[in-house]
Amino acid sequence: MKTLFYILVFIIYSSVAAQSYKSQYNHIGLQGQYVFLNLNTSNFNMEQGSGFLAGLSQRGAYFNNFDLIYGVDFIQASSKLRTRDLTNKAQEVNFTTTGAQIKLLLSYLILAENLTVEFGPVLQINSALKLQNEDQKKYIIEGYDSLRAEDIQEWSRLNGMILGGFSAGIDNVRFIARYQYGVTNALKKLNKENLENKDPAAINFKGNLSLITAGIVFYL
Repeated sequence: MKTLFYILVFIIYSSVAAQSYKSQYNHIGLQGQYVFLNLNTSNFNMEQGSGFLAGLSQRGAYFNNFDLIYGVDFIQASSKLRTRDLTNKAQEVNFTTTGAQIKLLLSYLILAENLTVEFGPVLQINSALKLQNEDQKKYIIEGYDSLRAEDIQEWSRLNGMILGGFSAGIDNVRFIARYQYGVTNALKKLNKENLENKDPAAINFKGNLSLITAGIVFYL
């Protein structure tokens, strides 16, 4: 139900914005960005991973010194989890997730279209956490006695994010740098997996995604 609520809120927001849109100019953008991914949680010892974003966006005049940006990006990123192998030796397990981001942003023009700040909501739909090496699925997660790497793959598939950043450049080419922080619990689904039956410490999972991205947009 809450997933449907987030989708409904995003659709309503997009609809209201679209009705207010004043098309003085429109640019279709093709973009690519490098991603640094973090999962901020006290449940696991996670390390920063990396990946990429790529997709399409549209930028146009909204009102006064504001532009409106909306678009969709494909995302693929990895993260690292500290575990112990079957001989009790410390090991890093790599997970990969793929998905899509839907963005609706306001952009404030500081120096006409050459320097802007951008902010707004992001809806991320992502896959399960996929182990890059299936031979590591039985590794015990650091901090637990019997919770394994394979047990935490089914994390939340829908995450709400807030984005802030800037862009700089000329009409057809701009460099962008952005920060996204998750406002929903990315580990919420694990609380429904009855993992405490495998390890008594496997309770109260909570984590927030954060992404630092930087890249380039080509406007057609």
